Amino acid sequence: MIRRLLLKRLQAVNLRPEDGQGLQERLERGDLSAADRQLLAKVVRATQASQQLLEDAIRPAHTTPQRKTKRKRQFAKASRRRNRR
Repeated sequence: MIRRLLLKRLQAVNLRPEDGQGLQERLERGDLSAADRQLLAKVVRATQASQQLLEDAIRPAHTTPQRKTKRKRQFAKASRRRNRR
């Protein structure tokens, strides 16, 4: 699901390198238009989705612990064998 969200967010950001550089310059100067703010919001959403995907990939999958084998029966059989002799 996160992968689909990331792809959706990345497709929403249609940004050429020149446009990105211009957006960064306008952001530093504080001269953002409404369209710039919308584009910046899309970039932030795509960045957050990619960070979430990376965190999920790094985090180990939750695994159920292995059940310990029950040795009571084996020990009981062994003790009966010892007592028979």
